[in-house]
Parts: sequence; C-alpha cells; structure tokens
Amino acid sequence: MFLCFGRCHLCTMSGYHDWTIFSVHWSREGIIATGAADDAIRLFVESEDHSVDGPLYKLLLKKEKAHAMDINSVQWSPTGNMLLASASDDATIKIWKLESMQ
Repeated sequence: MFLCFGRCHLCTMSGYHDWTIFSVHWSREGIIATGAADDAIRLFVESEDHSVDGPLYKLLLKKEKAHAMDINSVQWSPTGNMLLASASDDATIKIWKLESMQ
C-alpha cells in the first residue's frame, strides 16, 4: 500500500532521452540509472541546488549507443559496488562499472 500525505510528486526529469524510457533503478549510493528506446543509459545524482518544490537532479553520465537496440532494463548490483547491468532487445546483457562520480 502506498500512502501519500500532502504532496507526493517531488521531481520531474525530462528531456534527457530521445525515446521512451523503459527502466529506472536507484542505487544504494543515490544514483538513478535510466535505460530507454534510444539505446542509451543515463545516470543522475541529486544536485546540491534545491528548489522550494523539492530535490533537483543533474545528469552525471550519458552513454550513447550503450546497446545496438532498445534498452529494456537497468539494474544496480545489490552489493553496492557500483555495478550496473543493462538488458536490451539486441539479446545482450552488459555489466558496467562506474569508476567515479566526478
């Protein structure tokens, strides 16, 4: 059950992918990963700047052509070691390592 008292929507991020976003996953370290029909992976982190309406997120990294076809799923490793798996219509699963958040 989802309970919402007052305002529930905190933030909207748009304009970062050219096509439909199929997957979003939040890491233990607070990094949001997205995978989409534009064959790209995007990573976002909370910005140091905050609006009165809620948190803001900034683009940390973009990987164009991460796969040859649509990315259907992104998933952070549950071990918290900055590994991200992506799965695509190109019939591949790729494992990515985020080396630094700089």
